[in-house]
Amino acid sequence: MGPSSTYFPRSFSPKNAGLETRAGKAIEVARARLWMATIVFIFCLVAVFGRLVDLTLLRSGEDIDYLPKDQVFASGRADIVDKNGLLLATTLVTKSLYANAKKVQNPRAAAKKLVTLFPQLKENVVYSRLTSGKTFVWLIRHLTPKQQAKVLALGIPGIDFVRDYRRVYPQGNLVSHAVGFTDIDNKGVSGLEVTYDKRLRSDSAPLRLSIDTKVQHIVREELLKGIEEFGCSGASCCVMDIRTGELLALVSLPDFDPNAPTKAEEDALFNKVTLGIYELGSIMKVANTAMALESGKMHLGTRLDVSAPLRVGRFNITDYRANHGVINISEIFVYSSNKGSAKIALTLGAEHQKAFLKKIGLLDPPQIELPERGSPLVPKRWREDKVITISYGYGLSVSPFQAMGAIASMVRPWGKITPTLLAKDSCEPIQGERLVSEKTSRSLLHLMRFVVTHGTSRKADIPGYFVAGKTGTADLLINGRYNKERVAASFVGVFGPDITQPRYAMVLRLYDPQRLKKTYGFNTAGWNAAPVSGRVMERILTVEGILPKEEGKILEPFFQNVSFEKK
Repeated sequence: MGPSSTYFPRSFSPKNAGLETRAGKAIEVARARLWMATIVFIFCLVAVFGRLVDLTLLRSGEDIDYLPKDQVFASGRADIVDKNGLLLATTLVTKSLYANAKKVQNPRAAAKKLVTLFPQLKENVVYSRLTSGKTFVWLIRHLTPKQQAKVLALGIPGIDFVRDYRRVYPQGNLVSHAVGFTDIDNKGVSGLEVTYDKRLRSDSAPLRLSIDTKVQHIVREELLKGIEEFGCSGASCCVMDIRTGELLALVSLPDFDPNAPTKAEEDALFNKVTLGIYELGSIMKVANTAMALESGKMHLGTRLDVSAPLRVGRFNITDYRANHGVINISEIFVYSSNKGSAKIALTLGAEHQKAFLKKIGLLDPPQIELPERGSPLVPKRWREDKVITISYGYGLSVSPFQAMGAIASMVRPWGKITPTLLAKDSCEPIQGERLVSEKTSRSLLHLMRFVVTHGTSRKADIPGYFVAGKTGTADLLINGRYNKERVAASFVGVFGPDITQPRYAMVLRLYDPQRLKKTYGFNTAGWNAAPVSGRVMERILTVEGILPKEEGKILEPFFQNVSFEKK
């Protein structure tokens, strides 16, 4: 090859030069298309992100104006369960209907369609909301899937659904006063739902109650039978494990369905066990007798003359169907002598009586986890007439629940107990401050046992079991005057295998029982509250698997040879 020759690579040819030019153009086109696709993809991402921001941040900010501040798409409430884990309250996810009024095209027609579907709505109210110009207005809460499908079929622009939560109570009326209920926004309104509102919102763990649904069902069923049998206007009862203070049952009748509380009558919403305060009649003689035995001035054999009339102002204090003459403290209790109880209180005086009742917790507000709790109605001036009437159950009003707690604290071998609606992890007896001596505790148990075997509570006795109790019949105060034809009949009891093993305490109350032929015209507690209590106690002992035993030994020497046969 000469000097003037032009050098070309071996692979080069005019044909190859054309191929390289076309390949370069193809690469440029592909690169341009890739950039185009990348830009479109980024744009789509931005659009999706913007929509998410609109729906979650910006739009939810508008919703807060129409939703409760602490309930915007909340996660609901924790479950409430009974002692054995049975569900008492839970939260279900639902759909609720709302409107973006800015997007509703024909508000009048939309309002007519919605009212046709939901007759409970008012057309003018719906129309007002649909023309409000707001981006979020409630229309109706907690729809069923069937209702939701019907709304979708209407095809109304601007109408949509939001995730919502509804509190439901699977057991219905059964535990209504203890559990309580919430409002439409799942805020606690009554019962434990309001007491533990913050806890139920913030902690997903179930709230475990002391209530045993089996026992609750027994109590409620027997009270309903008692109301029908004796023509009562209502009834109430609570049962406590005397070892731990756990309330196994709390029933107030009439009751209500917490799934629909707005349909309940006012009386049904009222908790007679803890909120109602009443004069309890002869049940107060348990405290009066304990006061006598603790005073150091009297003992079981101390004799008092109850034959003479006893007057308070213009009223005579009488004993029910008897004039007992000279009797001792134990007989005063078992015979339920009003005059004897009054003489005990008069002997010890007003200050002593007041101090003792305060010591056992009957003058201060009770402790219980419910907001519905009534404080005692205490005399402003503790005069002699009050000393007398309080000794046998008038002039001092307390809740049945509070009376049960005070009596249980005096008779239980382990001292004071505070009743609770929360479950305990152990059934071991809780030790508490001694309100009375061990000797007085045993004496009270024996005396209450004799009331069941020889006194006014015979119809509460259960063969093979230890049942100790006291009845109380209090005339009702009607229009400022006591009406002897209308009464409240109560029974307070302690029961279990034998006197050394008291397991349960209870207080049962029937409101306005009638005089019936089967009760020989009587409406006093021994004829109605006692038999209903006996049925309740027997069923509880059976369901709890407690077997009957032989009659326990008498622990106090005084009772070895005592007789309470009618004189």
